[in-house]
Amino acid sequence: MGCFAKGCLTVLVLGFFLGAAIVGCGWFFYKKTFTKLTSTTPSDIRIEAPTPEQIKTAQTSRDRLNDAIERNQEATVAFTGPELNILLASQPDLDFLRDRSRIDISDSIMTMALSAPLDALPWPGLKGRWFNGTVRFGMTYSDDDFEIDIKSIEANGYEFPSSFLSSFSTAFDDSFNEGFKKEIRRNNRKDEFWDHIKSIRLEGDKALVTTKGNLL
Repeated sequence: MGCFAKGCLTVLVLGFFLGAAIVGCGWFFYKKTFTKLTSTTPSDIRIEAPTPEQIKTAQTSRDRLNDAIERNQEATVAFTGPELNILLASQPDLDFLRDRSRIDISDSIMTMALSAPLDALPWPGLKGRWFNGTVRFGMTYSDDDFEIDIKSIEANGYEFPSSFLSSFSTAFDDSFNEGFKKEIRRNNRKDEFWDHIKSIRLEGDKALVTTKGNLL
C-alpha cells in the first residue's frame, strides 16, 4: 500500500489548506470583521466528474511515485490539478472536503478553492462559520522546507490587499513549516513519505514531485 493510500496526501493538502487559507490569515479576521471574511453557510465547490482515462492516468502517476519510494530510486512524477483532485476524492479521511475543495495549476501557480468549517479554530465567534475562498500561490519544497509565495487570497468575496500579503510573507513560511511538520509528526507520516521526497515544484500546469535515490 503506497503513500497516497495511507494518507500522506492528506497531510500535504491539510497543510496547504489550513496553513495558507486559514492559519496564516487568522489575525486578520480581527483586523477586519470576521463576519466580512466568513459565512454562515458553505460554498458548493464541485469539480467535473473525471473520465475513466483521467482516473487511470492519476492512478498510474500515483503508482509510479509509490514504486520509486519503495525502491529508493530517484524519479520525477508529474501531477496535474485534475489528477490531484481525483486522488483527493479517493481518500476516505478527506470525505469532509468532497465538493468543498478544488485544485488548479496554471502558469506555475496553484489555485486552491476551499469551503472549510471554522468551528475547530480557537478564536471566539467562529462557531458555525465557514471560510469560503481561494488562495493562489507559487510553491517549492526542498531541504525539508516549503517556500510559498502567496499571490492572492480571497475570502467571502473580499480580496486581501497586496500590502497585507507582503507584510507577513516571511513569517508565514516559518509558521507554515512549523505547523506542517507538527501535522506530519502527529500523523506519523515522516518516515513513510517525506523522508523520501527530494523536492516538489510547480512547473506550467503540473506539480513535479522528485524522490530521493539510494536512501539508507
